[in-house]
Amino acid sequence: MEELVKEISKETLKSLEKSGKLPFPLYYKEVFNKISYDKKIIDNFNPKLLCLNPSISERILMEVEDSIDVVSQTTKEIKNDSKEIIEEIDDIESDELKALILDFSVNLMSKINKMEEKINSLQAELDKAYKELLIDPLTKVYNRKALEKDLNEILKNGKERDLDLVIAIIDLDDFKLINDQFGHIVGDYVLIKICEIVKSLIRKTDKLYRYGGDEFIIVFNRSTILNAQRSIERIIDKISKTRLKYKENLIEVSVSAGLTSHKKGDTLESLIKRADEALYKVKNSTKNGYNII
Repeated sequence: MEELVKEISKETLKSLEKSGKLPFPLYYKEVFNKISYDKKIIDNFNPKLLCLNPSISERILMEVEDSIDVVSQTTKEIKNDSKEIIEEIDDIESDELKALILDFSVNLMSKINKMEEKINSLQAELDKAYKELLIDPLTKVYNRKALEKDLNEILKNGKERDLDLVIAIIDLDDFKLINDQFGHIVGDYVLIKICEIVKSLIRKTDKLYRYGGDEFIIVFNRSTILNAQRSIERIIDKISKTRLKYKENLIEVSVSAGLTSHKKGDTLESLIKRADEALYKVKNSTKNGYNII
C-alpha cells in the first residue's frame, strides 16, 4: 500500500507540473483523488481521506504565503512608482512621450489590478487550506496541531507570571464498550454528538480540541478555575442525562474530566501532564466526574 501511495503521489505531482499548477494542497488533493480512482483502488481504502502529510502541507502553505507576500509587496511598489510617473508627466515637454508614458502606465496598472485579484483569490484559498490543517475531519473541532499552536502562543506570556488560563481534559467513559457493542460508525456518531454538546455549553472564547481518540481538551483562556469548573459540571451533567439515538439504539454516555490552572513557567507539556493526572484519578475511581489539580 505504501508503494502504491508513493506511485500515485509521483503521478499527481507530474500532472500538476504539466498543468502549470503549484502542488497546492487543494489542487494536490483533487488530482490525487482522481488518479486514485483511475487506479481502481477504492476497494482498499477511501482516497477522499488522503491528502498531503500535514507537515508537508504546512511547509507548502508557508512557501506559498511567502510568495504571495513578496508579489503583493512588489505590486504595491510598482503601483506607487506608476502613480508618481503619472503625477510628474506634466513636466515632460514632448506630447508624444507623454502619451506613451501614460499609455504604458495605464496598461501596467490594469495588469497589476488583475494580478492583485488573483492574489486575493489565492489568499482566500490559502486561508481555507490552512484552516483545514487545524480541524479534526470527523468532529469538526480543532485538532491537536491547533492545540499546540494556540497554547504555545498563550504560554509565551506565562513565563514570569500566572495566567488566567485553565485547561480540562475530557475522556469518554468506557468508550471501547460502545465501539465493541455498536460498531465504529456508531462510535464516531457518539464522538460528533458529544462535541456538539460540549461546544453548546462553553463560551465562544473557549476552544475545544480533539487531543486523540475519545480524548478532548478544552482551553478556558482568560478564565478562573471556578468558572471552568462550573462549565465542566454542566457538561458532565448534560451528557450523563442525554440518550443518544442511532437508528434503533439508545446509547448512554458519560465523561470524566481533569482540570488544572496555569502556573508561572508552565509549558504545554507540564500543563497537559497535570490535567492528565487529575483525569487519571477520576477514571480510576467513580468516573462520570471531575478532579482538579
